[in-house]
Amino acid sequence: MTIFDYAFLGLLCVMAILGFWRGLISEVLALAGWILGFIVARMFAGQVAFLFADWISEPAFAYLAAFALIFLAVLVVVAVVRYALRALIHAVGLGFVDRGFGALFGTAKAVAIACLLVAFGGASGLSRAPWWEAAMFSPLLETAVVAAKPWMPNVVADRVSFR
Repeated sequence: MTIFDYAFLGLLCVMAILGFWRGLISEVLALAGWILGFIVARMFAGQVAFLFADWISEPAFAYLAAFALIFLAVLVVVAVVRYALRALIHAVGLGFVDRGFGALFGTAKAVAIACLLVAFGGASGLSRAPWWEAAMFSPLLETAVVAAKPWMPNVVADRVSFR
């Protein structure tokens, strides 16, 4: 086993433990909150940016301030909902089930993160390094990245290659 394998196993363990600790509901709602926050901020930052005109003269910075404010507001609302749902799930005795599925979700997130890093390694030529080629888990993750190439932007997919 090489540093590649140890890093992958470490990522799997950390993400599974965090998923178990937080639970599936918290994990899914946190991810949904980030996505929703980005979408809502993108939709409404232009309309809210004028509120910063008295303090920020540059329109681009006013837009960024509005984007950040909306994004954080959505995250706060989702965090309150997440807290309430988690309390409800634990109150009805499903806390361990929530945590078990949270560990599975955390493991899936770790694999997704590892695939993104492997795709970067394949695009940058890092995959030709001896420690990468000798790794036990690199062929498995490379296969997953190659299988995902049809869903990648062409400019990225064309650069990703292994060996």
